[in-house]
Amino acid sequence: MTVAGAQEQIGRIVQQVARAEGGTPCATLIGTPHRAGPQSAALANGTAAHALDYDDSSFWMIGHPSAPVVAAVLALAELRGLDGEELVVALVAGYEVAARVGLACGQEHYLAGWHATGTVGTFAAAAAAGRAIGLDAAAMEQALGLAATQAAGLKVSFGTMAKPLHAGRAAAAGVLSALLAEQGLTAARGAIEAEQGFAATQAPGFDHRRPDREMGERLGIESVLFKKHACCGGTHGSISALRHLVGDRSFAASDVRRVRVRVSRQMLDICAVAEPVSGTEGKFSLRHVASLVLAGRSTGPTGFTDAAVRDADLLALRGRVEVADSGRATGHDTEVTLWLADGDAMTAQSDARIAAADDELALEWTALCDKFGELVGPVLGATATAGLVACVAGVGRGSSPTDLLALTRPTAVAR
Repeated sequence: MTVAGAQEQIGRIVQQVARAEGGTPCATLIGTPHRAGPQSAALANGTAAHALDYDDSSFWMIGHPSAPVVAAVLALAELRGLDGEELVVALVAGYEVAARVGLACGQEHYLAGWHATGTVGTFAAAAAAGRAIGLDAAAMEQALGLAATQAAGLKVSFGTMAKPLHAGRAAAAGVLSALLAEQGLTAARGAIEAEQGFAATQAPGFDHRRPDREMGERLGIESVLFKKHACCGGTHGSISALRHLVGDRSFAASDVRRVRVRVSRQMLDICAVAEPVSGTEGKFSLRHVASLVLAGRSTGPTGFTDAAVRDADLLALRGRVEVADSGRATGHDTEVTLWLADGDAMTAQSDARIAAADDELALEWTALCDKFGELVGPVLGATATAGLVACVAGVGRGSSPTDLLALTRPTAVAR
């Protein structure tokens, strides 16, 4: 995601700011030939990783863990000479904190208007960065306290460039928190649960016992699922349900008279932009994603350009799509009903929040490699892309983070 996202307008903007700040250029700006200091690299890489809204999600975090967590760890990998095993352990630590803090905060945090990728993601990035540089328990508590006073990210930013910036800021704040704690900078103890702390001010439904109840013996990383569509996760159930209907019957888009998408009130607040005017807004428009499916168009990045949301054929189809309240307050469950011109009607339901089971991981890896090739191949070239896939597969078994990051830099030959 980061290599491709680095080519987006927002990715380039943040890179320019990161490079202009100077500092010791010790960390790779992924998808570019440039380097920056660790905080600036975390900011740029975390933002780029979420720029396409095509990364991953965690139903326990209620956000996107990898963008801030991976960006924070990789920003320190070259500086501290991490090996593959240390990289993996740091990532797992970040995912664990993302899941546990996310679950403890509960849905009330998200429903109040906070974007967990920016808020919870800051704690996850701090934990991952702290593990990467070997903080002990006391220093880690300080790092999390420093993260608590920096954690931010508002859902009002959805549909704008500020949303992926949440991931970048979380990654950068996580790196800063870990490095400051390593040097002895102090923060409030128990800053998450304390009076006037993070939970008291931002998570009214906070319950520190909820993670143990929900997770049992499972690890946070087990909640991660990868996106199949380059848009808000709240639209994915609608895409799945509508594709099921379209796949079951042989009819043209012109035969569709009306479509009704019924979602929770939570989704109406998140991804129901009625008339998107930019590709970024299209990612949060159930009506636009429905038009893409009806037209047989891609729900990858090409479906969410400025040109796509203004396409005359898609606009005509969008006019036939109605988005309605299902009556449920929260949840990703979707019900789609499609009416044809001949009066025939059909309905399908879907919930696209299920992570791959153990016996599905081989297929998941294949699908991820295909997706990776489509996104990264045009930037790095086929040979380098294949080498990068092999390097990722070998992390923890010989491949080093430095080797991996070196392969993300475009060359004149690759282009």
